[in-house]
Amino acid sequence: MHFEDFTVGQRSTAPCGTVTEEDLATFGDLLGQVLARRHAPPGEVTGAQWRRHGGLRAGDTPRCEVTTTRCARSGEAALVTAHVALRTSTLVEEGSLTVAVPARTTDPVRPGRAFGTLGWAEALADRLGADQAFTAATATWDGTLGLRCGDAEVHLRIYRGRIVDVTRRTPHGATFTVGASELTWTDLVTGPDGDFLRAAMRGAFEVTGSGCEYLRLTKVLDLVVGHARALARDEEDR
Repeated sequence: MHFEDFTVGQRSTAPCGTVTEEDLATFGDLLGQVLARRHAPPGEVTGAQWRRHGGLRAGDTPRCEVTTTRCARSGEAALVTAHVALRTSTLVEEGSLTVAVPARTTDPVRPGRAFGTLGWAEALADRLGADQAFTAATATWDGTLGLRCGDAEVHLRIYRGRIVDVTRRTPHGATFTVGASELTWTDLVTGPDGDFLRAAMRGAFEVTGSGCEYLRLTKVLDLVVGHARALARDEEDR
């Protein structure tokens, strides 16, 4: 497969076979990664994180769930990040793998699903600026909204209903920042349930900065997610 064959939000599930005592003796804690690599994007691994919850036992027949959470370019490299979960009756191991994959072209990544990047934030700001509901909800607000996806963060500087700047960092920092993992953003923006408040109440998002201002702008955040979902749909239709 090539870089152009991957899209953020792609999901697949497949059985991993039966775990044997020999598997456990041979691979130990690396078993999950070995099983995951059979289903994750093929290519040179450039980064990996792994966490064990309950561990695997001989006789288990886990299934492997793979979700593409980022497609990015770094210099000449085309990189795909996937979240991998191994489940039996419960989640036993999970992690993420970033692999360098071959690409057919050198075209830049489209911004609609590049959460947390400047291109994504600028496209989002264009949509929000044309939304009267957003203008009304921020008509009396003067502050900076931070949006973080994994390690990528952007700031929207808002003044009385208008987004006046989109940047990676503002001089005085964000009034508050809403952050989550790449998987959480992927699920919220490309999955069937786009309810930000429900996800926040489950603890999927972390808020830093002013909690009072965050509570004042929960309606605005719901609008942000709604437009992010629309951007993702528009990209899928191209």
